[in-house]
Amino acid sequence: VAGIGCGGQMHGLVVLDENDDLSIDYESLERLIDEFHNIGCDGIFAVCQSSEMFFLTDHEKLALAEKSIAFCRARGMKCVVSGHTQDSAEEQIAYLKRLEALNPDAVILVSNRLAKEDEGEETAVKNLQRILESLKRDTRLGIYECPHPYKRPLSNRMLEAMKEDGRFLFVKDTCCRIETILKRIEILKGSGIGLYNANMATLLESMDAGASGYSGVMLNIMPEFFGSLRIAYEKNDRVRIECIMEYLSAASIIECQNYPANAKYIMTKRGIFQNTLTRNGNKPMTESQKKETDSFIGINRKMYYNLLRHEPFSLLFGYDTAFPECHASSVLPLDNGDVLVAYFAGAYEKADDVGIFLSERRGGEWKKPRLIAKVNQSAHWNPVIFSSGNGIRIVFKVGFTIPGWVSYQMYSADQGRTWTKPELLSMDNPAGGPVRNKPIVLSNGWMLGPSSDETEKDWLPRIDISANGGKTFERLSSIPINRENPLDTRTYMKGKGAIQPAVWESREGHVHALLRTDAGYIYRSDSEDFGKTWSAARKTALPNNNSGIDIAKCKDTLYLVMNPVGESWGARTPLIIMKSDDNGNTFTDFCTLADDMIDDVHGRNGQFCYPSIAEKDGRLFISFTYNRKSIAYCEINTGL
Repeated sequence: VAGIGCGGQMHGLVVLDENDDLSIDYESLERLIDEFHNIGCDGIFAVCQSSEMFFLTDHEKLALAEKSIAFCRARGMKCVVSGHTQDSAEEQIAYLKRLEALNPDAVILVSNRLAKEDEGEETAVKNLQRILESLKRDTRLGIYECPHPYKRPLSNRMLEAMKEDGRFLFVKDTCCRIETILKRIEILKGSGIGLYNANMATLLESMDAGASGYSGVMLNIMPEFFGSLRIAYEKNDRVRIECIMEYLSAASIIECQNYPANAKYIMTKRGIFQNTLTRNGNKPMTESQKKETDSFIGINRKMYYNLLRHEPFSLLFGYDTAFPECHASSVLPLDNGDVLVAYFAGAYEKADDVGIFLSERRGGEWKKPRLIAKVNQSAHWNPVIFSSGNGIRIVFKVGFTIPGWVSYQMYSADQGRTWTKPELLSMDNPAGGPVRNKPIVLSNGWMLGPSSDETEKDWLPRIDISANGGKTFERLSSIPINRENPLDTRTYMKGKGAIQPAVWESREGHVHALLRTDAGYIYRSDSEDFGKTWSAARKTALPNNNSGIDIAKCKDTLYLVMNPVGESWGARTPLIIMKSDDNGNTFTDFCTLADDMIDDVHGRNGQFCYPSIAEKDGRLFISFTYNRKSIAYCEINTGL
């Protein structure tokens, strides 16, 4: 088990089913372990105090240990386990023997089980020796300075006994005193025993002195920060390390607010847990505590993405100079190195004067925006620009309201310098074709256009197909959504539904879509027949604020650009890129593009949204709305 400096180490929560016996919910447990695997944790401490081990039966503890070990091994992670809560030495030895038979990476003893509170160190060391004699010589061990039901500090004599035994590799330190921690590190030096600090306030100093890592409550509350901390340590980025540590230390006061229920509440917000039930006898979270925790989550999100690596961007034209408002850009890199970005602009979204504009980067410089389409005196919407045969095509919508949209298309044979007059896309599919996100050309040559039907009550995602390079589109298939059966928690989608799919093909015929929703999460659907039929959309762990998303594929890596906000019509900041190397099953944070919370110029919330992303020759090209007063542009070399 490694620590923050060379991997993460987690303190494991137990997850309970919402039924009469509060049994362990192993599906949520596996999602939890996935979450920590994704941030770079090398190992998990399972069946511990956060696992409510004093409130589980021995049978449950062993089952939880076995499952945790199996889940970790499947992901290449270590798993050390405890559950050493029994009173008599005989009961302890019997349990620990059953535990070591599960072959964990270490069996963790609890220091306050070695002697009663009124018994001295002589008794504790004697009982430790008795336990050690009963266990196999090849069983690796650890010890946990558990604070419940009382704390028995680890003495120097105890540490020396562990060194002499030769089987120990793990110490979980909860003393919270840096002087004591430094002495313990010195005692353990060269023994192969790693000291894992559970205290945020002393963590940085202890790590610099040689501690192996962190094992504590805050990993269950703010896991993503520890992923960033690990990366910062690997890069020796002292500025970032100190910023992260300062915030984690200040935030750790939340440990005093009804833990572990509050940590479980945070995990429900991440789509990992189903409830906040505990067995520890504490009262459930109050509404006030939930509101406080919601605010805590929001502050964490802002701080985390502020600390994440930022990619520089530029504006295509002067801020608040070209248009009263502009929005919904679509970016296309060209073979000659030029870049085109289309968007709509006018007085405001839905205004009669809104038209389709184009910005062109020619020879490395952005030209003045120019109007390329104004069909009539009604609003124009959401242009999508894409390669089409030997040229370029733009599809956009026209109409006073979204349900009344009509699709138009234009074509350019000279790299976007001149365009044909706008023409209706399809008479029998008036609002068809791609909506916001680009069509893709599949391995069999089909062009699929991600689309949706949008009314006041219903958002219904679908896929259209073009046989002529995007000049016209016909309906191909619907993406099923479940808004009727809340018992199917995996697919149930509260709210209106889903729109604006972002699609990719992973291998021949296997097509996938991520969906914008007003349910607080991005949903996903998959097809194995080139998009002719689709699975029921299912909830992912990715938050969605009911704003646009987009995705690009570079070799076998996906890059998803989005607002990581899980609230319908929530904030449209920050704007980030996430990365997936397993076909979108899991995503990790890649970078932040923009994160200002306030538009000081206009006295309103910051708005960085409706991103467009394209890939060419290992580079990412991104455009997005910048406070509706300009369009921002960013270019990133992936190294792939």
